[in-house]
Amino acid sequence: MALIPIVALAALATVFLLFLSYQVWWQSGDESGIEDLSPVDLVAFRNLTDPSEAQFLRINLSPREFRKVQRIRMRAMAKYISVISKNAASLVVIGRSVSADSDAEVAAIGLDVVRRALELKLWCSLSLLKLNATMVYPNLLSSSSKIAERYLDVTSLTASLPKKLAA
Repeated sequence: MALIPIVALAALATVFLLFLSYQVWWQSGDESGIEDLSPVDLVAFRNLTDPSEAQFLRINLSPREFRKVQRIRMRAMAKYISVISKNAASLVVIGRSVSADSDAEVAAIGLDVVRRALELKLWCSLSLLKLNATMVYPNLLSSSSKIAERYLDVTSLTASLPKKLAA
């Protein structure tokens, strides 16, 4: 009797790992330069992910209004995270191309860009999963606030590459 839940849990874990692998590895973008990244308003995104903003809304709105507004905010968060994830895939491609450079220091930066961009892409995938759960239960808060800092970190590192390599 206890075997069925274990098999079901193992199957679910396998599907989840395959989904994450797909998100991180096979959806690496094909864009070639940092100037091709889609713009992201990090100030607006940080505002959407700020727990104190959600708390303010919770206090000042009725429970029904809060759930409605929170769902709208979460849809906006999901759009931002999707764009950041797409940009992270492009940064992986940029980092991979730079990691083949003959200058060892530049190649090391390229590898660091790849590592950080893959981490960001994974973080985005997990945050989207959490957001989807939060859409069902808007009283739960999603922890997507660190994505902006991670995104800024990897894009500034990529921007520090020599212009001819990041283009």
